[in-house]
Amino acid sequence: MSGLNIKRQLGLLYISNFMFNISIAGAAWVLLLVSDGYSLVQVGLAETIFHVVSLVAEIPSGMFADIFGRKKSLILSCVMSMASALVRGFCIGFPSILISVGFSALSYNFISGSDSALAYDSLVEADRADKYDRYISTQTAIYRISNGIATLFAGVAVIMGNRNAQILSLGISAVNMVFLLFLRENKVIEKKSSDSLAKRFRDVYKGSFGFLKGNKKVAGLIFRNALVGGIDVLLLFFLQAKLPMTGIPDWSLGPLLFIISTGGIFGALAARKVKKTTLGKLFVFCISLALIGLVSEFTGVWYLMTIGGFVTAFADDLIQIRSDIALNQMVPAEQRATLISVNSFCFSVLMIVMSPLAGWVFSL
Repeated sequence: MSGLNIKRQLGLLYISNFMFNISIAGAAWVLLLVSDGYSLVQVGLAETIFHVVSLVAEIPSGMFADIFGRKKSLILSCVMSMASALVRGFCIGFPSILISVGFSALSYNFISGSDSALAYDSLVEADRADKYDRYISTQTAIYRISNGIATLFAGVAVIMGNRNAQILSLGISAVNMVFLLFLRENKVIEKKSSDSLAKRFRDVYKGSFGFLKGNKKVAGLIFRNALVGGIDVLLLFFLQAKLPMTGIPDWSLGPLLFIISTGGIFGALAARKVKKTTLGKLFVFCISLALIGLVSEFTGVWYLMTIGGFVTAFADDLIQIRSDIALNQMVPAEQRATLISVNSFCFSVLMIVMSPLAGWVFSL
């Protein structure tokens, strides 16, 4: 893959990442539920359903990407996102919300691991694997910026109404799918095209779990990363509902949530500066920041809660980027998406336990 083509490949992945996270309906889903009269306990239940579905589908979706192709997996992610918007926008009642959340989880599953594997192996093919840290840092910053912009306009989603917000999300996903069609599949996937489906499945299954069985270091890295990420995600979700209770003006919620998201951007930039710091030391630093952020939520003081969310987002993206780079360097190319998906699998296990508990605790 030539230098010009790798720039095009990564450029398409950057665009896709931006469009996947720019949806105001997705970024403000907690606010939309609360504005429709649903309680924080119900929000916690919906979050639990998301991670139950994600738990069940995470590793199979990673295997799908390694068997059928990372490009196909990303396209299927868009299809699931569109299904989620359709159900949420045109069906009534809490059960339909849970179904929509399930489709949203599947959308997350099919993109999780697939984009990282596609990018890393594309860079390997172009003999530029050393540039992956710059790529993943940029992708993380794009995620935070796009999600922050969407959150900034969270109030707009409420003004638009749920259905119109979901229609907008549907359109964004459709456009995103068009960009994904121009991606090029990895050679490691193309080489398998002549193999039978049974052989491809067997190779991915045996290779992935055989690798994990003999690599306890990878398992520990995955757990630590998921723990910090779980605290960050839950804190951000519930800050959407808790910040308005501090008496801030309605117009200020979006800007405050945007400020919180920028913490991740600084975390992504910092990740480039700590290449020589061990992951163990980084974990201690990042989990300490995340716990500080968690405690700040209970102060009821809007600026302390905002600072707490900022430092937690900083910690999450810092450890996530360094862990992602380490994982991609460790795992074999043939099972890359599957093994990276194990990271999200562990994250989902933690979230299933933490989400309903957080919904109850944060409602006190």
